[in-house]
Amino acid sequence: MENTANREDLKNSERFLSAFNIINSEIEKMVDARGHIPFYRLVDMAKKKSGLIMTYKDDLKELSELRNAIVHGRHYPAFTIAEPHLSVVELVEKIAGELTKPKTIIPFFERKVKTFQKTDHLTAVLKTIKKHGYSQFPVYDNNKFVGLLTNQGITMWISQNIEKTPMDSCLDAYLSDVMSFEKIKRNYIFMNKNQNIYDVREKFLNHFDIFATRLEAVLITENGHSDEELLGLATPFDMVRIPFLA
Repeated sequence: MENTANREDLKNSERFLSAFNIINSEIEKMVDARGHIPFYRLVDMAKKKSGLIMTYKDDLKELSELRNAIVHGRHYPAFTIAEPHLSVVELVEKIAGELTKPKTIIPFFERKVKTFQKTDHLTAVLKTIKKHGYSQFPVYDNNKFVGLLTNQGITMWISQNIEKTPMDSCLDAYLSDVMSFEKIKRNYIFMNKNQNIYDVREKFLNHFDIFATRLEAVLITENGHSDEELLGLATPFDMVRIPFLA
């Protein structure tokens, strides 16, 4: 990887073409391209596999058009007919960098996740809400994941029981009972720790279109399996931490 000083000695066009070639090569590997495939087709193929490509798909196609505009076909790569703006160069280098050194969801979303057992009482969750302000609570039966309890489910439980059950008994309910009022069953997914942070972003953006429900949490484990230890958790609020959205 060239240092900053070396990059500054290069023309913008040289930096642009170097980074663009890296992107082209990485996308070809991603889709296992055989033979020559136009770049815009590579992008359309890769966006189905990569949240990063999906995020930058329009930029990539525009960068491809710019690449064609600044390179004189008969003399490529030795002769360019225009110099791209520095901001464009920095964008193409950013994408190239994130393709070659992807930001994975661990450690990006790594955290100690507060979990509960289905035999725990609702008061334990309420105390956690008071102390930490959490709104998503993974619930287990020993080591088996049974579902995600949310503020909405808790509110529904209380509203349905407060008139027929003394408050103390209502708040002392087992989480297994409260979970029955969690109407949205597809409000979470599991992902493995090595997936790209942009893949998480795409999951939140597309979940409603697929399941007609809001995605409340991405639960992160070693291999994306529900019977593994939780290494982290991402919520809709966390999406502002992804560089593209900042």
